[in-house]
Amino acid sequence: MSTHFKDDRVRALLAPLDTIEPVTRSVGRRSARRLLLTVSVVVCSLIAAGVAIAAGFGAFSGQITIADAKACKTSTAALTTAWGSRVLTGHTDAGVYCLTYEDADGAALRTENTFPTPDGQVIGAGVFDTVSKTWVVVGVVPPGYDKLSIGSQQIAITNQAFVIDPKLAASSGTASSPGTLSGPAGTTTIDLSAFASP
Repeated sequence: MSTHFKDDRVRALLAPLDTIEPVTRSVGRRSARRLLLTVSVVVCSLIAAGVAIAAGFGAFSGQITIADAKACKTSTAALTTAWGSRVLTGHTDAGVYCLTYEDADGAALRTENTFPTPDGQVIGAGVFDTVSKTWVVVGVVPPGYDKLSIGSQQIAITNQAFVIDPKLAASSGTASSPGTLSGPAGTTTIDLSAFASP
């Protein structure tokens, strides 16, 4: 048997082994892909969490933030009732309006929001007045409204503020006695019934 023939047989036996790639090469590719996939998932998760947190603080919705609300100080005495209670109002450049109802004994309730609110163009609150011993509904409206009408009742708005009886506020959401704000800014319907219940 010639050496040429032996070399041909050895080559024939080893030929299938030439098509097999080393194991380390494919493992290295898989590891790199897994690492890239893991990094992508982590980055996407961090971005999604950041967007969710920002949305929670009102970054995309135009909602007020806690800092915006705290910046609103009620420094203007808008009106004083016949029994000595006061409505104090304030607003910020961010569009936050706030009010404080202060009765003669020093008890106060404060709320803040932006316009418009779900109850129309009003920030409202139901307050128990310790002097008159009654519940009242107090509200602040945006500039440009000087009259509140509920059915046949006409309530003057003084320095963007008003104080009314809860029964009157409750009827503002009915078809028979709808609530309406009017003035140079125009006319808009208003429902104060949400503030009528203590």
